[in-house]
Amino acid sequence: MEPKRALLTILVATIAAACTWYINHDLGYGAIIASSLVGVAAGIILPGDLAGAAYTASFVGMSANFVLPSLAVSILAGIVVGIVIIATGPVYAGVGGKGGTTAATSVLITQGILKVFGL
Repeated sequence: MEPKRALLTILVATIAAACTWYINHDLGYGAIIASSLVGVAAGIILPGDLAGAAYTASFVGMSANFVLPSLAVSILAGIVVGIVIIATGPVYAGVGGKGGTTAATSVLITQGILKVFGL
């Protein structure tokens, strides 16, 4: 993936994770509706690969408050999921469940980062 596209993927993933978290927790619509809204909007607005990245990142925003306790942490998790999407794209091509696995891995990495830095 070319560097500009990689940065755009990280940006889209970060925005999608943060928007989903915000709709889920701050607006109180819940995880399923939040992810659905972000996923449908991304599917309408963005080209295929970026829509897929946004939808995968929306799974991150579905995390409970005790997992991702703030919007700032969801932004960090969005950056992480963007990086993981870029790193694993060729590896998981054609494999079912890639979005959920990528999101879960990214949330675990984010929790590890928080623990390492005592946040």
